[in-house]
Amino acid sequence: MKCGPCWFLLVLLGGSPLAVADEGRLNLQIYGFSYHPDREGSRNAGLDNEFNPGLGLNYVVHENSRGVGFVEAGVYRDSGSKLAKIAGAGYQWKLGERWRLGGGLLAVHSETYNGGNPFIAPIPILTYDLGAVQVNAIYVPRYRDYNEFAVFGLYFSVPLARLK
Repeated sequence: MKCGPCWFLLVLLGGSPLAVADEGRLNLQIYGFSYHPDREGSRNAGLDNEFNPGLGLNYVVHENSRGVGFVEAGVYRDSGSKLAKIAGAGYQWKLGERWRLGGGLLAVHSETYNGGNPFIAPIPILTYDLGAVQVNAIYVPRYRDYNEFAVFGLYFSVPLARLK
């Protein structure tokens, strides 16, 4: 399987995670679940797959007391049961010790969305840090032909290493 987002991530990282930041952190993204508020519409359109397994990598390029900057890329089984590929960058502000709120600007490619044509979308992300794992929630609104049905998503980030 080709992994276009993986190449995109490597380019963003300058070919090596060590080239981006001295205090970077590599995380495994475990994609998993979605919920479509328009239950009937998404079911009738065949876009009601709510188990969305997949994997990705997230790399923290900057972190301080105010927030976290990151790049990420991954693949997952989308709401239409097709393989979706994503890659992008984002920032989240820290809201206390465990909560973060922000978003990412993601390049998305899947046969399910936008007639199968790649596009870029802003995605809001809310994160709760449990230490050993982070729980991430996203919301993707309905928008023209890009995304026919609004969806909430849930996935997990597992720290792999702190790179120095």
